[in-house]
Amino acid sequence: MINLERVDHISMGAPGWKAQADLLERLLGFKFLHYFPGGPDSFEGCVSQVPGIAMEFEVIAPTGPKSFVQKFVDEQGPGLHHITLQVADIEATTAEIERLGMKPLGGIQDDGMWRLTYIHPKDSGGILWQLFTPYRFPEKVDRTTSGGALGVKRMDHVSMAVPDLDRQVAWQQRVFGMTEVSRWRDEALGYDGCVMTIPNSALQFEVIAPSRADSFVQKFLETRRAGMHHICLEVESVDAAAGAMRAHGIEPFGGVIESDWKRHTFLHPKDSGGVLFQLVEEPK
Repeated sequence: MINLERVDHISMGAPGWKAQADLLERLLGFKFLHYFPGGPDSFEGCVSQVPGIAMEFEVIAPTGPKSFVQKFVDEQGPGLHHITLQVADIEATTAEIERLGMKPLGGIQDDGMWRLTYIHPKDSGGILWQLFTPYRFPEKVDRTTSGGALGVKRMDHVSMAVPDLDRQVAWQQRVFGMTEVSRWRDEALGYDGCVMTIPNSALQFEVIAPSRADSFVQKFLETRRAGMHHICLEVESVDAAAGAMRAHGIEPFGGVIESDWKRHTFLHPKDSGGVLFQLVEEPK
């Protein structure tokens, strides 16, 4: 098992980082922290503070036509790209990846700030995991956030769509030591789900899988592939968030949905720049 210190950030790929970061800050309160440059045919981008949780959100954009980010955007469109986890010892981590029967993608790399490696989506069941050890602690910055126009309080979980729920849950337990919290079946929508805790993080990890052929999860798997599906954010009020979206010319995807567990709605990828955001209101 890989010993995790914390979730550092979730990353998305986009055609340009500035407009995307501005949109996420305006709507969701993802506060811009800093920009980082890139070389030719590489990538550049920025990181932003996520409301209510000790982690960041990264936007990466291509710096040329041969960039891997350009290939990602061309093939899949803008969207979620990878999840980054800090570990105490990168050598021990790569050794553990190999012991678990996988190959550390690219070996151990050094970018001057981090020593890092990756777990390829073909080994993880659909997600590119970036693992790193920093050379030094990051500088202290003001991380207070506003919650944006939609009144975001915190990030609750990131969700992954897969064809086999049990297999993915077992992988997360074996590789990262995640702990299962709950399971359910949604007969109306035709999918099974499981929520897991991530060690040393307030962010939770959700796995969803189709329970029948007409499920929205099955459609996602057929049109895209197994991988990150959506990010769930808690908001002050779903009604207020829906009203704010309409004020910005955005129709809440699916309207305001009443369920046995929560009231929620969605910000569609076409309106968010590439990510499906679920907006939930915790029961009073």
